[in-house]
Amino acid sequence: MTLVSTILTQAYRESNIIALRKVLTAEQSTEALFLLNGIFAGIYGGDAGEALTDWPLGNFGRENPMYDDDALNFNKRNRDHPPINQRIIATNEQARTVWLTPYPQDGSRMGIADPFSRLATVPVTLDANGRTIEGAASITLNVDGAFTEWFYRADLASWVKLTGVIATDEMPFPEKFDNFFMILLAIRLNPRYGRELDAQSQIIFKQQRREFVARYLQSRPLEILDDVSWPFMSTQGYDQQRAFSSQRNFDRGYWG
Repeated sequence: MTLVSTILTQAYRESNIIALRKVLTAEQSTEALFLLNGIFAGIYGGDAGEALTDWPLGNFGRENPMYDDDALNFNKRNRDHPPINQRIIATNEQARTVWLTPYPQDGSRMGIADPFSRLATVPVTLDANGRTIEGAASITLNVDGAFTEWFYRADLASWVKLTGVIATDEMPFPEKFDNFFMILLAIRLNPRYGRELDAQSQIIFKQQRREFVARYLQSRPLEILDDVSWPFMSTQGYDQQRAFSSQRNFDRGYWG
């Protein structure tokens, strides 16, 4: 596994901003780490994958009871089993466990937001549902004001943390894409040092970007009736069957 610190150093080396065997200063490391976290935050919904969709976990703060999820047949069991690419909004009024989908796609994301800073009082446990999350079967989130995202690595069968990485962390993405992030970070650093990306680096970057986008292409669930003519529907699959069906909610992580 590649350390984030290695990517930071190699990004400076890519355009020879620092010489071989030189160590980054604290200021250079901080600068590059800030940019790299920004790259991680912005890469989805554009270069790859889907933007996250809000998934309220309860009714805390709701003004009008007519919008109560339970009144709309969106019961507790539904809430506790969100599909992929959701941002869980911690509006729960009791501590609860959320079960991640049993069939995540490679590159799927999940997030949580605690807008009312209540997680210490009403924590949320994320169960990886047959996989791992941050190396464990489940994790409990109990820090007020948390805003965190995870990324599913199919090669590790694990949800890895994508938010707020530090230099000593391992890269959340496979080693295969080290050059992609190294060069992308170099592109962000170069203008600050009056450098330009070499033509050879540009070739590698374009190749890696194509592979990254192709690998982490996501598809949203398309709810249709099974009697709709299949030949007219896209076959880009949401679940492991690579097909759409309004009756496959269980496989997609929907329950109820």
